[in-house]
Amino acid sequence: MKKNDKTTDINQDKNPLYDTPKSPKTSEKTDPVVQLATQLEEERDKYLRLYSEFDNFRKRAQKERSELILFASESVILSLLPILDDFDRALPAILDETAKSGIELIYSKLKSALENKGLKTMETKGVSFDADLHEAVAQMPVNDEKEKGTIIEEIQRGYYLNDKVIRHAKVIVGT
Repeated sequence: MKKNDKTTDINQDKNPLYDTPKSPKTSEKTDPVVQLATQLEEERDKYLRLYSEFDNFRKRAQKERSELILFASESVILSLLPILDDFDRALPAILDETAKSGIELIYSKLKSALENKGLKTMETKGVSFDADLHEAVAQMPVNDEKEKGTIIEEIQRGYYLNDKVIRHAKVIVGT
């Protein structure tokens, strides 16, 4: 039986699977200054990471707050856009010049008030079609090669609010 035990011990010494990392002797104590230095470095690292996370959170919250202020009026402006469309359709149909001038005054005041809040009209006619800005309602064959892929007619105006598209323009594109 001892013979087998020795063989097992020899195999264990030669086999890397049985190798265990040598642990430091428990009788040796590490220097307290080194321990404190490593602990200080770990705490400093934790502090810097926490500070960075807090700074990122603060910047993200500030950015979200400024975007909220910038686009807070978006829903109100979107609800007023159909009124602007109605004015655009009604003004050419008015025959009485005095009534027309009064309505144009109201229309211009409304439009300027919305422009002061950041509303901009999208230019479409004669511009090349861009799917990010325009919605193609129809296509119309054209004779001129220059007009292919460009907007021929605007069905409904598109608008920007502070350089963000809030309503895509509905257009007819030349093919």
